[in-house]
Amino acid sequence: MIPGTLLDGKYRVKRKLGNGGEADIFIARDEQHHREVAIKAQFPRSFESTATYSSDGLPLQEELDRLKFMKHLPGIPNVLGDGYYGRNNGRYIAMDLIEGVTIRDWIAAHHPVPALAAASVIAQLCTILEGVHGQNYVHRDVCPKNAMLRTDGQAYLLDVGISGRVGEINSDRRGTPPYAPPEQYDSTALLSPQVDVFSLGMMLFAMIGPELPYSDIEGPPDATALSFPNGSPPGVSPKILGLGLAMVAVDPRDRPKGVAEVLRGLREMLPKIGSSPSPKATRPDPTIPYRLGTALP
Repeated sequence: MIPGTLLDGKYRVKRKLGNGGEADIFIARDEQHHREVAIKAQFPRSFESTATYSSDGLPLQEELDRLKFMKHLPGIPNVLGDGYYGRNNGRYIAMDLIEGVTIRDWIAAHHPVPALAAASVIAQLCTILEGVHGQNYVHRDVCPKNAMLRTDGQAYLLDVGISGRVGEINSDRRGTPPYAPPEQYDSTALLSPQVDVFSLGMMLFAMIGPELPYSDIEGPPDATALSFPNGSPPGVSPKILGLGLAMVAVDPRDRPKGVAEVLRGLREMLPKIGSSPSPKATRPDPTIPYRLGTALP
């Protein structure tokens, strides 16, 4: 898809923003509503057969279905339109453009992230996931590349394409290593919110620690694996360390029962309404919604 392409008479492609596992991401201009939007477009066809290329667009259709189902949930981008492009009928989705940075890039710019900022990100994602889990879905791919911080510090959760129903068999959709929990490597395991709890715990340690849990082993950890065989990460407060270790427990039954329990554990670590920003605040600053009282309930 080249700049200048007009999709369905509505969306004028401006430039490529990046790519995901199954699609390219573009910024486009909504000619009807005079605003910029994000376009997630199926990769261009190369040497595939027509039938194969058509089937390759099914993951985008699945994501579209889930995005429409979750359109009322705060922290999930809204779908604005969808359709096909080019002579090979590649699939595309138009959605809200989130102005900001991925959590992956934010971590890279500020590592190690201050504990207050890290707690604020995880708490915001917990609130978003409460809505997802409340609809009996598990995101199944919570990781730094699939979350963003808007310029005002508000977090967003992206890429719901492999989300699945609570209680369904996990099948072969494993999420992103090493953020995927060990049960996602078991094709007979049933999906539960504890999948997302584990992933959030790994994100927490990606922000604040020098290394991720289980980084000394290849593949998913088993019941004998130690999260940090050489000792706990230095400089991490006992409260946040204890919560993080519980979140990344190998056995899902040993993790917090859900994101609401994680959020309760984080409450006393979050900024108070009216508190002043830290002189070392990150950009974007995820503490802003808590300090201003605008965080999602």
